[in-house]
Amino acid sequence: MISFFAGYPAAGLAAAGKQIEDITGSLLFFSLFFMAIGLISIVYPRLFWYLRIGRKVKGVEPSSVYLWVLRIGGIMLFALGAVILYHFILY
Repeated sequence: MISFFAGYPAAGLAAAGKQIEDITGSLLFFSLFFMAIGLISIVYPRLFWYLRIGRKVKGVEPSSVYLWVLRIGGIMLFALGAVILYHFILY
């Protein structure tokens, strides 16, 4: 087996350990970020409607179907964050 760090095994392990630490910090950040955005989308779907459409047009209300689609997207985003957080805690 050919290793990139064949002459320097300790350096290879140290580099791999540093990469794992960087990845776990990112996993924690993104899982909490996804869960927060998903929760906001579930509770306040009009906020995301306003940011996307409402600020461009005046006097228009969002349809109930569109608000439900935003809530479903929020549930999916929250679930994705929960799965990433579970993976972070498990490993």
